[in-house]
Amino acid sequence: MNTTSVAVTAGMGGFLVLFGLMLAVWFLGRDMTRRLRRMRLVEERRLRESEEQQARTPGAAQDDPQDGPDPLG
Repeated sequence: MNTTSVAVTAGMGGFLVLFGLMLAVWFLGRDMTRRLRRMRLVEERRLRESEEQQARTPGAAQDDPQDGPDPLG
């Protein structure tokens, strides 16, 4: 019977690969967060400008899709 045990580990190469993947995920998450924040701010600015434009033109029809005719009759 053979009593020698062999430890199989990923070693330094496995650690470096996992560390590189972790860094890539972190950078991608940071970039996604930045892009989503920028998109949200642009949309809020667009809505604010639209509301200001509607406030400047009194008597103009409001473009609210919920106030339109009922498509079901």
